[in-house]
Amino acid sequence: MKTTWIASLLMAAGSLFGTDIVFWHAFEGFLGERFAEVVDDFNHQSKDYKIVLVHKGNYTETFEKGVQAFRERQPPHLLQVYEVATQTMMLMPELFVPVDELLPKYFRKFDPDVYIDAVRDFYSTAEGKMFSLPWNASTGILFYNKELFRQAGLDPAKPPKTWEELEAMGMKLVNAGYKGFTTAWPAGYHLEHICAWHNLPFATHENGFLGLSARLNFNSPTPIRHVDKLVEWQKKGIFSYQGRFTSEPEKLFTTGRCGILMQGANRYPMLKKELSQPIGVGFLPYWQDIEGAPYRLNIGGSSFWALSGFDDDIYRGIAQFFSYLSLPEVQAYWHQQTGYLPITEAAYYLSKKKGFYAENPAAEIAVLEVMNQKITPYTKGIRLGNYTLVREKIIDYLEKAFHGELSAKEALDRAVREGNALLEQFEKEHSTNR
Repeated sequence: MKTTWIASLLMAAGSLFGTDIVFWHAFEGFLGERFAEVVDDFNHQSKDYKIVLVHKGNYTETFEKGVQAFRERQPPHLLQVYEVATQTMMLMPELFVPVDELLPKYFRKFDPDVYIDAVRDFYSTAEGKMFSLPWNASTGILFYNKELFRQAGLDPAKPPKTWEELEAMGMKLVNAGYKGFTTAWPAGYHLEHICAWHNLPFATHENGFLGLSARLNFNSPTPIRHVDKLVEWQKKGIFSYQGRFTSEPEKLFTTGRCGILMQGANRYPMLKKELSQPIGVGFLPYWQDIEGAPYRLNIGGSSFWALSGFDDDIYRGIAQFFSYLSLPEVQAYWHQQTGYLPITEAAYYLSKKKGFYAENPAAEIAVLEVMNQKITPYTKGIRLGNYTLVREKIIDYLEKAFHGELSAKEALDRAVREGNALLEQFEKEHSTNR
């Protein structure tokens, strides 16, 4: 990849020649290759620092190994942390140096406003202090098979805008011999996104942004109605639940058996490769009777954290690396190669200027979803402790509803109750440790 002369200016004045900065991360496969290209470009241009990438497993493994290494006094300099562990990381301030302290002290003035609001807000405190550098951010969109739409008598140029429209279109797909829609990540797209998209609380204390006392409260009328409709639609064939992960829902869509898929925008290149029929894209649907909808959509992904305990030379190099990663050219490259969101508005406008979205509309839809200026305390995302376990508990009960074992209300009530028990446990553990 090529960057402009601006990048070369970012490599000035390290104090030691060739200092290694060790970075533990979770990228593998295609993403690992693309990220290695970004890092190699930095290393090529830098005369003073070298980022050394070390793959440590999946997101959970990388985070847990990083925390354990810090406790054993053998930590890496940089650690990739997935979004569900952000709250846990923030509660251990001894582990890290906040990015908005690091950059102005060791490199240049820090301007948080260059970052897209949605990603900046998620990795910042309620007071606006930014702790980590956002990197691979994503959000859900709607994919549809244009050929199946045509066969069902639907307009291939018009995806559903509302859930009401999706219900009607889904029935036409069923009548044509196909499944209406399927979904990846059911808790993410059908509770977390539903709440943000409709400006509804997912948890108290602004979804956990205001402290450890937050408790789940998504068992309100609209989420219950939404899950109830999913159960109804599954009986009719409009909705087909294929599991809590990615491969099976995508397979149902890419084998041409299902007309619509809800999945992260960054999956577009893979879906396009696997499905021979043309793919259309659209915004996630919203319930048309909810006033003001849609609002801003929340994000998933990960960020990069500078761990504490090192000397000035290391932090000077990290500051240069973080500044490099935030360059419009670098961000635009990562965004265009992977389908992840650009973390800066400049990278979005650069991509638009270059005509990238004309051939990659899925990427722009995701950006526009998170750049929606209808911003409230409920659109920032979910920041809760123990959230990996909480989310699994939520999916357990969604599946009980999908399988007819519980009503939608019973399922969400129990998910809230048992999820809150995990949050209470987390609060007690961290209150004791502080």
